[in-house]
Amino acid sequence: MKVWKAKGKIELDFNGYHFNIKPGDKLLFADDVFNHLPENVKAAFEQAHSVIPPFYKGEPLNGKTLLVVSQSAIGDALCMTPALREIKKKYPDMTLNVTISGKAKPVLEGLPYIDKLLPMPVPFKEVAKADYIVKVIEMVNTPQFDNLSLVDYYLWKLYIYKAEKETPDILIDSKAYDEMKKVFDKIRDASGGKKVLLFHYLASSIHRTLPPKLLKEIEDLIWDEYVPVVCSMPEEDITVETALDVYGIRAANLSVFMKDIKYFIASVALSDVVITADTATLHIAAGLEKPTVVITGPIDAELRTSNYSTVIPLSPNYIGQTCVSPCMRHTTKEPCIEAQTKGQFYSPCIESIPPKVVYLALKDAELLTQKNYEKPKSCIVCDFSGEIPLFEVINRSRVFECPSCGIHFTYPMKVMDYDEAYKEKCENLLNFGYTAYDSYKDIKDEEEEINKWKKFPRFNVLLPILSQIPRGRLLDVGCSTGFFMLIARKFGFEVYGIEASEEAVKIAKEKFRLNVIKALSLDEIPEEYKGPYKVITCFEVLEHLNEPLKFLRDLYLMLDKDGILILSCPPFYKFENTARGYRKYKWWYNDYPPHHVTRWKPWSLHYAIKKVGFDEIHLFTEPLLPATVFEGVIPLSFQLKTSDGKIIDIDYNTTKSIVSATLIPLYLNSKILGNFQYVIAVKGKAPINLEEMIKKAIKYSAVEIIWGRGDKA
Repeated sequence: MKVWKAKGKIELDFNGYHFNIKPGDKLLFADDVFNHLPENVKAAFEQAHSVIPPFYKGEPLNGKTLLVVSQSAIGDALCMTPALREIKKKYPDMTLNVTISGKAKPVLEGLPYIDKLLPMPVPFKEVAKADYIVKVIEMVNTPQFDNLSLVDYYLWKLYIYKAEKETPDILIDSKAYDEMKKVFDKIRDASGGKKVLLFHYLASSIHRTLPPKLLKEIEDLIWDEYVPVVCSMPEEDITVETALDVYGIRAANLSVFMKDIKYFIASVALSDVVITADTATLHIAAGLEKPTVVITGPIDAELRTSNYSTVIPLSPNYIGQTCVSPCMRHTTKEPCIEAQTKGQFYSPCIESIPPKVVYLALKDAELLTQKNYEKPKSCIVCDFSGEIPLFEVINRSRVFECPSCGIHFTYPMKVMDYDEAYKEKCENLLNFGYTAYDSYKDIKDEEEEINKWKKFPRFNVLLPILSQIPRGRLLDVGCSTGFFMLIARKFGFEVYGIEASEEAVKIAKEKFRLNVIKALSLDEIPEEYKGPYKVITCFEVLEHLNEPLKFLRDLYLMLDKDGILILSCPPFYKFENTARGYRKYKWWYNDYPPHHVTRWKPWSLHYAIKKVGFDEIHLFTEPLLPATVFEGVIPLSFQLKTSDGKIIDIDYNTTKSIVSATLIPLYLNSKILGNFQYVIAVKGKAPINLEEMIKKAIKYSAVEIIWGRGDKA
């Protein structure tokens, strides 16, 4: 930002304001705002060398004046309000002035904690009155802005860090509300009393706009419960009516009533639920505590919603030819590179989101707004009996997080029918065309089956350990079709299996002649299957159980003296989750109820296994591998300028190769960042140094999986 001085008289309508500028008048411009001036107006200014007040660094503001220098679109302006409210609450006798664009000014007018709203550009005489300034302009594409939610960004800039309420303050104009209420009342009456769903599928750029076809598919799913309406501002409405006609969308188009932003706010207030691609709509809906689903592909949706308790973000799980979602590219005037590569208009990542996910997310958003609901009285693992906070609502189930041991568990528990899952008839689990159960039924001959599963990282890492522990009776709980039992039998173990699916048991018995029985719980197994065993394995079972502690205790009792339990479950802190933070509302890997009813942090798992009596406990994951790294980080395409002035385009795949090669030390040595979390627990004393063996196993496994054994002649 710079101070510019007028060389002569300038009369100008600009940025939503009318300016009468006298010769010698000084104004503070954001650089990008100045660049939008007509060339002849730019030439009428010269740069002034005026001293700007110091930037605010968290000093006490009693009796001081703070100027927040902002330009801001409507959504950004709304996201400032928690920080502005909190700083005025902290220093009630300060003077708080804010510069703002004319377009966003209406959403800040009337807020009691702002003393004066000023235009952008701002007269320098107003700047000079400030004791401190806060610069929140020229933010887009800066790393600070791109890696914080908007609400957090403003809190951070004002040194507040935490607000009592982190949703925007929304002022509803009574005149606009009364006019729009008549319209909404007619819609509700005509629909027979259905709830009103506000669609806002247009965004500020093409590559964030929702394809109308997706809206049509969503509409077909929600029609019995909701009457949809479209409310777009007049400047957005060019394509709306055409899109509704072309795709046969039945939503009522209320855009004609949107005289200004006040009418749009009133419409959001009068709606029951909201689906949007536009962030301004998101912030308005969140401030009004409306059940809301925000759909975005290019931008990480959680960055826009992490402060809001009534909003569910939907981000695609998309890997394309030129990008991985979210690409984090901001506003563009044309289709994104991936869309252009595929010869289409709308962003392919957004098109990849199944309409059913949007519908289920909408139902979850409604659950988020419920004030009274059934809560657990105690933790299912550590017996903590205080307040257990809600972590998320997903697939119409509530997931709670114990503040004592950290476990995530659903309440009430809704455990899946696994016979139905194997038959692909489980309607409670969203099917994206693939479930783990499909691969278990794709059975080869025994030798092929062994070789296939030995290559999987989660079993390959166990091979060095299996080779070192004493042989004896081995029980595989949740054995599926017996693929691990085949591996263990090859290592010399006497193998037995328990499985909940009748179909899987049949395959294990008839195809591989394995000792497998059907049982839904350990209480159902016959006496001869109760042990003792030298080894019990249990892969990806614990997260499916409603009584995990009882299950672990039963396994402990079934083990021989010095027996070993090898257990795995999904990892809370795998690289993807560590890189992005543990993301809520993550639909893409079925890590939600009723498929998974618990989630285990390493210390939660350690606590539970120690509690049932095990003496020695070792936690680790399968190796961190290149493929899983790129689930957590997105390599960027960029241009490289060489010393001789040449420009080299570095594409996504080249960057990916560089990142992958750079992380080799992590592949060989990381103990906790891989997919699939393991525990090896010993009842008594371990026969070998397990910690040393685990380190070797990770190293050996990573080398073999990434580079192979090098055995070609």
